[in-house]
Amino acid sequence: MINFKCDECSKPIQVSKEMAGKQGKCPHCESPMIVPAPMIFDLDETEATDGKQVSWVADLAKVDPPAQPTGPKPMPMADKAKLFIGTLLYWVFGLIFGLSTLAVIFQAPVAAIPLLLATILLLPPLCNTLMVKFQFDLQPSYRVIGAVGLGVVGMLLFSNHIQTEMITKNQAAELAAGQKMVEQKKADTDYLVANKPAITAQFQQLLDAKKVTEARDMLQKYNGLGDADVDAMFTKADVKAKEIARDEQGAVLKTKLAQLGNDDYAGQETTYKALLALYPGNKEYTDKLAAASQQIKKANEFQQRKMAGEAWSYQTSQDSMTQKPVTIASLGSTSRLSFDFPYGGLQQATLELRKHPRWGQDVILQIEKGQFICNSYAGCDVSVRFGSGKPKRFSATEPSDNDSTYIFLRGYNSFVSEMRKVDKIYIEAQFYQEGNRTMEFAVDGLDWK
Repeated sequence: MINFKCDECSKPIQVSKEMAGKQGKCPHCESPMIVPAPMIFDLDETEATDGKQVSWVADLAKVDPPAQPTGPKPMPMADKAKLFIGTLLYWVFGLIFGLSTLAVIFQAPVAAIPLLLATILLLPPLCNTLMVKFQFDLQPSYRVIGAVGLGVVGMLLFSNHIQTEMITKNQAAELAAGQKMVEQKKADTDYLVANKPAITAQFQQLLDAKKVTEARDMLQKYNGLGDADVDAMFTKADVKAKEIARDEQGAVLKTKLAQLGNDDYAGQETTYKALLALYPGNKEYTDKLAAASQQIKKANEFQQRKMAGEAWSYQTSQDSMTQKPVTIASLGSTSRLSFDFPYGGLQQATLELRKHPRWGQDVILQIEKGQFICNSYAGCDVSVRFGSGKPKRFSATEPSDNDSTYIFLRGYNSFVSEMRKVDKIYIEAQFYQEGNRTMEFAVDGLDWK
């Protein structure tokens, strides 16, 4: 028998195989049709019923004969292509599901059941045979949807089976690993107890050689065994590692310190602070940090004094007669003088060192306005205190032009020698109608030969 479906209404038809290739009409919808050739899956048996073959359409006897005597009407090419492509897709996906069934049936039989059903729905011979045998009709769209749904269910069941299997294997592996770890821990504990003196000696030898990493690696297998001596050795290794790292950083800082200039006090201060962070309480570094900070403070103060005219300034000119240089170092006072009318207002005194090719070396004290009491006949005396020492008397004289705003102090060498030893000096002189006044000078930083 030949089992096939009508292309129009998709209802099953069964005829004898002698009808293959003949043209007729569908007994259900009366659409023109041609009986296809038999396939290997078609039933070939016949059942006797009063000596006749059983068929839904008895030998197509009730089908109208062809309208044209010239031969059967050919099926349109579009319909043939549609039928061919549909059948081909059924076979392709049916075979895919069939192979999937074979692949999973031995690993997950439950997952193979929906895949097998999907295969039956898609393979045309199997599906057509079932529809004829059980006399039901299944539309192509339902076949496809059912096959896809069954395929998804099968894949989900197979995936769940694989995951369950992997979890079971992992649990077994973890259990075996845990058992092995327990056994290894017991073996390490027994070995540690039996060989602790040798282990301790080897550890100390590595630590003395500053091989901290090797020492820790040697102890690592005994870590976590609960042995207090091993824990103490780990702590000792950590302390040693910190000491080595500290000494290495200290060596780098000391090298940097050696490369700094003697007057780079800012760099020295920063470096000594870093060294003290590594070696807290070190007296040498503390003292040197204080000295560098003091020098920075003095430098800042000197810069401020320089801006205020209270630091040494230098100038060189040429004597018009001898054509030799005249050098002068001048310094403004840090204190200010204030006189009554007609010399009112704050003013700054000036201390000047001069080297002249004709007049020699002089110490000159000058004010902006006012009058020193110092005549050209008797001269005068001024009192000078160098730093925190006792006041000393220096004789002075007025200039040859009788200008009362400055005087010359005698004893240049003695004055300059004492001044180089201190940072500040105080000069007291007598002024007209103002009495004795003291002028303060910050004399550090003198660059004078």
